Formats: sequence, C-alpha cells, structure tokens
Amino acid sequence: MRALCFDPVAGAAGDMILGSLLDLGVSLEELERSLRSTGLRGFQLSFRRVPDEHGIVYGRLEVTTEESHHHRQLSDIETIINRGHYSQLTKERATAIFRRLAEVEARVHGIPIDQVHFHEVGAVDAIIDILGSMIALEMLDVESVFCSPIPIGRGTVATAHGTLPVPSPATIELLKGHRITRVDVEQELTTPTGAAILTTLSVGDWTGRPMVVTQVGSGRGTRSVEGMPNIIRAFLVDMEPDAESQEVDVIETDIDDDTPEVISDVAKVLRDAGALDVTVSPILMKKGRAGFRLTVLGQRGDAPLLSRILFSHSSTIGVRATTARRIVLPRSVVTVATRWGDIQAKKIVRPNRTEIVPEFEECRRIAEENKVSIREVMQEVITHVQSG
Repeated sequence: MRALCFDPVAGAAGDMILGSLLDLGVSLEELERSLRSTGLRGFQLSFRRVPDEHGIVYGRLEVTTEESHHHRQLSDIETIINRGHYSQLTKERATAIFRRLAEVEARVHGIPIDQVHFHEVGAVDAIIDILGSMIALEMLDVESVFCSPIPIGRGTVATAHGTLPVPSPATIELLKGHRITRVDVEQELTTPTGAAILTTLSVGDWTGRPMVVTQVGSGRGTRSVEGMPNIIRAFLVDMEPDAESQEVDVIETDIDDDTPEVISDVAKVLRDAGALDVTVSPILMKKGRAGFRLTVLGQRGDAPLLSRILFSHSSTIGVRATTARRIVLPRSVVTVATRWGDIQAKKIVRPNRTEIVPEFEECRRIAEENKVSIREVMQEVITHVQSG
C-alpha cells in the first residue's frame, strides 16, 4: 500500500505541510494550474530548498497574496473547491477539512455552523494550503495517510479573535482524540490549519509499522523554534496493509415515542454531522412498548456533539456514552470508468484479497438516469475493475 507518513517534528502549519509534499516531487506548475482552475486569483507560489543554520537543506514554500482581509463562509469555500479541475476525491477531502474547521469554530463560539465566518483560514493563502495539499496527495497517488504524535507549545498567540492561549481553542478541539506531545516552547507550534489537515486525513499513528521508505520530503516554517528544527517531514512509503485499531465514542439511546420517520431523519442528521456509523434496532421497552435503540459511532471526542444532536432532533432525555476500540480494514475511494461514465467505489484491502464495492447511491442515480437496473450498474463496476 502506497502511504504517506507525516512526522511533525516541531508541529504543523498549512504551508509547511504543502511544502513537504512539494519537496516529495509534486510539480509546482501543475499544482498552481489546478489551483487557478478554481477561479482563485491574486496569488503567487514559490518553492525552493534552503539550508538552515546547520547547513541542512529543507523545502520552503512561500505563498504571497494580494488579498488583505476577506471573511468567507463555508459555502463560499465549498463553491471555490467544487469549481476546480481535479478529482472528486480531492474535492471531498478539501471540503471535509473545511467542514471540520467550521464545526469547531461553531462549537468554540457557540453559534450555528452557517453563521461561521472564517478569518485566517478563509483567506486565499489558507485555502491554497489546504486545497493545495489535497491536490498534491492526488498527484502522489497516496492511498492512506498516517501521522505521529503532534507537538503543541504554550503561551499565547495573536489572532483575528484577539489574544488566545496556545494551543488555540480551535486547535485543541481539532486535536481531540489524537495523540499529542506538549513541548516546553512559548510559541504556537501547530496551527488550526495544520491540525485540521493532519487530523482529518490521518488514519492512525505509523509508529511500529513495517514499511519501506521510498521518498522523503520536508517543509520548513518561517520562524525559528528553540531547540529543534521548525519542520514537518513527509515519508512516502510502501506499507503492508493491515487492520487498524481506533478508539471511538459510542452513544446509545432508547426511544419509544418517536415515529420511524423521525428516527430515520435523526440518523441522517447524525451521519451528516460526521458520525462514523448509525444503526437502529427494534427493542421492547417497559410496559411492553415497542421502541428503537439508536447506536451512534463517532470519532474520539465527538460524543458531546452527537449527544446534542440526539437531544435536539429526537425525544430522548438521556444517552449512554462509552469509549470503545474498533478494528477497521484499510479503505479508500476509487473512480471506475464505465459505459455510463465514472462511478465511485470503495476499495477495501482484506488480508488475502482486495475488494471493490460500488457506492450504492451513485449506482442508483446512474441506473435511474439510464433506465437500467442497479444490479447491472454494480456488476459493470465490478467487471471493469476485474478486467482492468
């Protein structure tokens, strides 16, 4: 499995991450062309490898923009992302990162997500850092991303919201459920943008995993950090795929006074909010009443958010929240060319084989548009993969 392993030596920022991917060999010209296909203007990218005070050469990306202050909402950024000429997977990855940032900002400021106005992370340079990193991953043909523990500093940092503690409220929210290390440096080591990219992409820590390193890239920050090089390293590796162990939040509640239609809607809202899985089981409650048990699986640290959704959208007045360990197989989204056009499918790597599972909703859409059966569309996807 072709994977990317991040080593945030002194934390992470968006320009450092993108710089490390350019240092792996991503074409700056192709990257810039893809970024400009979104309609973004007024920016210039410059990448070079420069030595530090010890003569060690690291990659350095510089993004210069003409924009001074521009406060964008999530919908504005999604429009920019969806205009670009690159794969659907790249669009989904970039959108997922900005959506997480919006959810965190909404939580930190206590406002609805559609009222969030991005300040620093809505500027052109931040959009370039995040979207550019996703485009670079596509160019590198990476299947999975891993990340070692992320360093954080201490002290305060000046932002558009005023002086904030380090790590900032948004950064620490993004780092929930992920391994971190506290460094005794009075400086912001990991920015919200850096934290959002790494925690959204990473499927786990690469420590102790057998692998063969094929390429090494590095991205250097603009400031000096006492006692360590201010860099993030990116290792392109060939890794043996195996089941991944993850800690997750499990939230359960039993309901006997909501209709099946309401329960179905609640499940959809939970999934749209980022729940890993939502299942509904019929149960028999007190006094012989028929009811439903909702079991919600979420990322570590998402229990408060998912619980609030249950309290807001269902009749429940109490939930059970526990932490569990789940073991999952490596999976990724692939695009399969068929006679009806490109169709997305899920690629699952099992210990003894690789499976391609067509996405049902997309197959249903294709079937309805072309007046054929869903089974015919799904079989077409599988046949094309086997013959390819």
